[in-house]
Amino acid sequence: MTAFEHYFESLKKALGRNNIYDIWPDFEPEYDEREYAWATLRGLGESLLLNCGRCDGPSDMRHNKCRACVDRRKSIAEKTYEKVMGRPIERWNAIILCRIHVE
Repeated sequence: MTAFEHYFESLKKALGRNNIYDIWPDFEPEYDEREYAWATLRGLGESLLLNCGRCDGPSDMRHNKCRACVDRRKSIAEKTYEKVMGRPIERWNAIILCRIHVE
């Protein structure tokens, strides 16, 4: 378990509501589906980076909303990759969920 998972598990116990959510509380996604990039990373190969922006989600693909987001954006990135590179990508060796902040 991660530190956040322990926190939310403790929160359920403190509220006395063990069935309030599975691992993570529910959230409303907030991101720009076009904010992604791919890079060839040493030791990983072709990797897809998805900017989660201001999304309050856990960036954990075990959560149904995160999984749906990644699947949708992965499809968009694959189509763009094929247009730019002139060939389809076989698979992403890594999908990295991140939050990029700018001032």
